[in-house]
Order: sequence, then C-alpha cells, then structure tokens
Amino acid sequence: MTKVKVSIEGHYEVQEIPYGKDYRWVPAHALIECGCGQTMDADAHHATCPNCGADHTDVVREVAGRHLGEEVLHPWHPDYEAWLRFKRDHPEAWLTEAEEEYLKLADEE
Repeated sequence: MTKVKVSIEGHYEVQEIPYGKDYRWVPAHALIECGCGQTMDADAHHATCPNCGADHTDVVREVAGRHLGEEVLHPWHPDYEAWLRFKRDHPEAWLTEAEEEYLKLADEE
C-alpha cells in the first residue's frame, strides 16, 4: 500500500531581480512510501519505486492533477494590474486598447 507522506502542488518560486521578478515553475511532487517500505520523491518523470519497481503513476497524477487557483498559476497578475493602473493614472504613459480592456475586467472583480 502506498502512503503519501508529503505532497507539494505545482507552484512558481519568485526571485527578485534588479529590474523586476523572475518566476520559476516548480512541478508538483510527493514524498511517498511504497508498499515495500522504500520512501521516494515522486514526480511526473519519476514514479517507479527504485527498490521493487512498483509503478506509482496514479498517485503522482492525483497529486499533480489537483486544480490550482489563479494566484498559483498567475502570481504576476497583481503586479501587472498595478502597472496598468499607474499607466492609466499618468497621461504621459498610454494604454493600448487591450490593456484598457484587461484593466476594466480586473477592476470589476
């Protein structure tokens, strides 16, 4: 019987850099204990137990397949919306039509 000891959803790690932020995707993975007693870190590319060869793909899919919220999938949206508002409030910086539409939708939420 396979036990999931720790499960980590896919997420972005944000690193501040001199002129902005760098977003690095970290895929979902889980620390699982195989029925044979082997503990392993399993992800979409490594789901087979190195000790007994058991396939834990279903467990990994369950962990990775969970629905992720907007704040996890697009952590840069609040910064982008703040930038658009700045551009809107300063007439010397022009918004494109697409940016104006995006900002209207964001203000309605």
